[in-house]
Amino acid sequence: MNGQQPISEKCNRAGLLRLSPAGRQAVRLELRKTSALAGSSRRSGSLPISSLALSCRLRNACWGVLMVLSGCNSAPPANPGDVCSIFTERTSWYRAAKAAEERWQTPIALNMAIIYQESSFRSRARPARERFLWVFPGARPSSAFGYAQALESTWQEYQLRSGNDSASRSDFADAVDFVAWYNANSRRISGIEATDARSLYFAYHEGNAGFQRGRHLRKRWLIQAADQVQQNSEKFSRQLDGCRAEFEKSWFEKLLSSSSEQFGWKAAMRSMS
Repeated sequence: MNGQQPISEKCNRAGLLRLSPAGRQAVRLELRKTSALAGSSRRSGSLPISSLALSCRLRNACWGVLMVLSGCNSAPPANPGDVCSIFTERTSWYRAAKAAEERWQTPIALNMAIIYQESSFRSRARPARERFLWVFPGARPSSAFGYAQALESTWQEYQLRSGNDSASRSDFADAVDFVAWYNANSRRISGIEATDARSLYFAYHEGNAGFQRGRHLRKRWLIQAADQVQQNSEKFSRQLDGCRAEFEKSWFEKLLSSSSEQFGWKAAMRSMS
């Protein structure tokens, strides 16, 4: 809820559990180095390395190997300006966005446009640090974090009121549910229409109290950002009109569709030969 540009990305936790043969070899090498370190300590007569210290060394080394070699996908979607491309690339995101839409009655296009504006779909986005004496990095201007750039206090309120108490700001499904929840509250509290993405973004960024006081009217950069959200929401809505039916198909329907396309292509090739 910050509007700053993202600077980092979180790896998919599920990927950490998969280790390639190269990763297993790296762990074995670390085991040998750790054992050699303990043996060297005993031979030299220096203080022995405790089993706890060795365990910590091995655990940290193995975790590092897992992080590097697990192949987790840290990049944002390849084409963040095309919601059909996003959902084709990450089908689980469509399911999460649809669930949020149905739960809170706020359109997918609107929620995705806000996330795009806030983080460009980067899971660990944070606002840039302020500068001290124009050189030294200082504190961040807020606790905004994750896909939705939700403040820590607002996220805690969401966890309490939505029942999603284990939600993570760096998880897309949780983030899109949060955005939909917040937009539903803004519609109820401030009487904003679901199609008015501009006003909903003002309320999202400034809070409903700030929106009702007109605080956003004094921020030209925020007005420009809200205009962009409105444009992207309308664009995403048009894009979804052309591709949503494909995402609604079952795996069997997709299989039949793929088979029929292949058959039609082969028939066309035969007719041309």
